[in-house]
Amino acid sequence: MARTFALALVMTLAASRAWAGLDCDPETAVKDVEAAAKDKAKAAEAERNYSFLCSEGLPAKWKPRIGKACEKLLDRDGEKNNPCVVVAASVGFVTLGKHDLFELVGKLPEDPIEYDGGVGFRKADLYAAMGDPRGVAAIEDMWKAAIPRAEAREKKHRQSMADWSSWRQGAALNLGKLGDADAKAFLEEQAKATVDTHVRDACTDAAAAIAKRIT
Repeated sequence: MARTFALALVMTLAASRAWAGLDCDPETAVKDVEAAAKDKAKAAEAERNYSFLCSEGLPAKWKPRIGKACEKLLDRDGEKNNPCVVVAASVGFVTLGKHDLFELVGKLPEDPIEYDGGVGFRKADLYAAMGDPRGVAAIEDMWKAAIPRAEAREKKHRQSMADWSSWRQGAALNLGKLGDADAKAFLEEQAKATVDTHVRDACTDAAAAIAKRIT
C-alpha cells in the first residue's frame, strides 16, 4: 500500500499538479506569487489560495516568472520559513540572486521516519529537481542517519513504519535520477538490507536506472 501511495503521488506530481483535492491552475498560482512579491499585503492571500503550493514543480516555462518573484520575496521577507525556498528549488533553481537554495533546502526540517503527512515536495524531491550532484550525498546521509532509529522503532512497533517505507521509496526514486556508480552501490546495498519488499523494489529499480544512464 505504501508503494502504491508513493507512486500515485509521483504520478500526480508529473501530471496534473493537483494537491490533496486542489485543482491548481498554474497561471493563477504564479500571478498570486507575483502579486505577493509586489505587495507584502498580498502574501497572506497567496498562502490562503495555496498558490505557493500550486507553484511547486511547475514546468520550465514558468521558471523565469517564479524566479523573478521569489527572488524579490526572499530579499524582502528573508529566508526563514519563506515558501519560496521550496517553490524556487522545486522548479530547478540552485541559487537565486544572493540566496543559496541548496543550503536552505538542507536546513528544512524533515524526519524520514516521522513524515508529517503533508503534501508538496520532500527534500529528496527538491534535491532531484535542482539537479545538483551534491544532492546524492545529502539524501544518502539522511537515509543512513535514520536507519538506527528506524530499526529500534521497528522492533517495538512493526506496523508503524509506513512513513519510513514511503520516504525511502521516494528517496530511491530521486537517487535514481541524480546518482552515480557510488549511489548505485548504495541502493543495491539497501535493497539487500531491507525486508520491506516495496523499498527493495524501489532501490532495485533506481539502481537499474542509474546503470542505464551511466553505461
